[in-house]
Amino acid sequence: MNSDKTSINWYPGHMKKTMDMFSEEIKQVDVVLEILDARIPLSSRNPEISKIVGNKTRIVLLNKVDLVDKNKLDIWKKYFLKTNTADYIIPISAEKGMNIKDIKSKIKELYNKKLEKVAKKGLRKTQIRSIIAGIPNVGKSRLINRLSSKSKAGVGNMPGFTRGKQWINVDDNFFILDTPGVLWPKFDSHSVAVNLAITGSIRDDVLPIEEVCIELLKKMKEYEILGNVYSVYGIEEGDDDYHVLLKKIENRLLINTKEFDYEQVSKRILKDYRQGKLGKFFLELPRKEIDEI
Repeated sequence: MNSDKTSINWYPGHMKKTMDMFSEEIKQVDVVLEILDARIPLSSRNPEISKIVGNKTRIVLLNKVDLVDKNKLDIWKKYFLKTNTADYIIPISAEKGMNIKDIKSKIKELYNKKLEKVAKKGLRKTQIRSIIAGIPNVGKSRLINRLSSKSKAGVGNMPGFTRGKQWINVDDNFFILDTPGVLWPKFDSHSVAVNLAITGSIRDDVLPIEEVCIELLKKMKEYEILGNVYSVYGIEEGDDDYHVLLKKIENRLLINTKEFDYEQVSKRILKDYRQGKLGKFFLELPRKEIDEI
C-alpha cells in the first residue's frame, strides 16, 4: 500500500453533527471517558476530540484488552501518563466485563473529591457527569451496558450503529452521555487507516480488503508471529510470498471458487484476527517514545 502520498476522506454528515454536539455538551461534564481500541491506541484516538477536551479530567479506557499481549500494557500506560494525554488509564474488556469495577471505583473517587469541594459551599449533594467518546465499533455501547447493568444503549456490530445522544443514569451520582462513534475528517496517514481497517473500525469496503489483509500479515511477520497463521490454518511453514500464502490458506479452507478469490480468503483471515484466533498482540507501539519510557 502507498503509505504517504494520499489521504482518505471519510466524514459523513452525521459525524460533523456529532462533533458539534460533543463541543457543546463537553461544557457541562466533569469527566471524559475516552474509549480506545487497545490493539491500536494511537490510531483509534480521534485528534479532533483531543482538541475539544481541554482541561477536563480524562480517563483513557483501553478496550479489548483481551486481544493484546498484557505483558506490554505498561508501555501504553506509561506513554499516556508521560505525554500528559490522560489522567488515568484503565485497561478493560467491555465484551467480557473485565475491570469494569475499576471504572466505577475511579468515578466514585472523583465523586468524593467533588463532594468535598461543594460541601465547603454548603451543598450536600452533587453528581459526576461524564461523556463517553470513541470511534465507531470500539465498544462504547457495550461499556455503558456493563456500567449500568442494563441494556440502555443499543449495541450493533457495524461501525456507526449508535445514533443521536442519550444520558444514561448509571446510579444516583453518576451520569454518562453516550455519543455516536465518530471519525475525523480525513486520514492523512495510511498506516492509521490500515490499522482502523484491520480492526474493523471502518467498513471493509473503504480500503481494498486484500491489501488490508496483506498489511496484517506483514505486521505479524515484523513482530515474528507469522507462524501463528501457519499453525492456525494447518499449513507447512515457509518463506512464502503473501499472495502464495493466501492461496495456501484458501486451499486449506476449501473456498469453492473457480479462481483464487483473494477477497473471500482475506475476509476470513481478518475475521479470525478480530476474534483473537491468530494471537493476541498490539498492531502498534509508541516506538519513538519507548526508549525514553
